[in-house]
Amino acid sequence: MSRSHRIFQVTVTCAMLCLGGSAVLAEEAPETKDLNSYVCKDVMILSGDDRDMALAMLHGLRLGEKKTTQFVTEVLAEATDKYMNYCLDNPNANALEAFRKFTP
Repeated sequence: MSRSHRIFQVTVTCAMLCLGGSAVLAEEAPETKDLNSYVCKDVMILSGDDRDMALAMLHGLRLGEKKTTQFVTEVLAEATDKYMNYCLDNPNANALEAFRKFTP
């Protein structure tokens, strides 16, 4: 399976999970996280499906910020590659700000 096809599958899966809602147990308080608190290193230390899901979430967020649901898989794959190379060189950069640089 090509990298761009895999990114597409992960993006669609993430969108379905986000739109489908989730059940929360009554005795557990959900932990709130903020994407602005993550640095590149936090994304880079992930591997496999965990990294794919994080990247898909970032792509989905950017599509939402641009108020569109349309994308070109090859463009997403190219942006991902540029982002990962940047993060390898700048592990303490804000992950979300860095991602925005490569997904105008």
